[in-house]
Amino acid sequence: MAEQIHFRPEQAKRLRPETVDELEKFEGRIAEINGLLDQLYESGLMRWLKDFVGAMPEISMIALDGLNSEQGRAGMRNLLVVAQQLGRFDPDQLERMFEAVHAGADRAGETAEGRHESPYNPPGVTGVFKLLRDEELWHTLAPLIEGAKAYSAESRRLAGEAEEGESGHDTSRG
Repeated sequence: MAEQIHFRPEQAKRLRPETVDELEKFEGRIAEINGLLDQLYESGLMRWLKDFVGAMPEISMIALDGLNSEQGRAGMRNLLVVAQQLGRFDPDQLERMFEAVHAGADRAGETAEGRHESPYNPPGVTGVFKLLRDEELWHTLAPLIEGAKAYSAESRRLAGEAEEGESGHDTSRG
């Protein structure tokens, strides 16, 4: 014999507590999305995005035509190389380097425009000898000189590797 079904309409109309929690979260998310859409519409960004998406076929064709050229391929390869090399830098070191470059460029510009007086006006013969003994000047030039030496050594090493790769054997052994 079949088991009796116990149907209670008052229980069927109530939601389980976990379902109520999910609905409240969902309603909160919908309210946030509506607020975002209102802000995007009021700022004009929504119209711009709509126009941009509508023009996507033309934009993508222009981009693809540009990338499908010799310069486009070389540019993409160059961007990849730059991204790979930037990945080798410690971000703090890179930030310090760019701050130093920025400060140096500012000082060079100020000196060129006459807003900063440099103590190194064109020296005579005795002035050159004084500059050669200026310890602060050598402390300033030492990183540039060492950097130029490292750059030159690495360039020579890479050129030697390129020559070995092209000829298929080591050219330094004779």
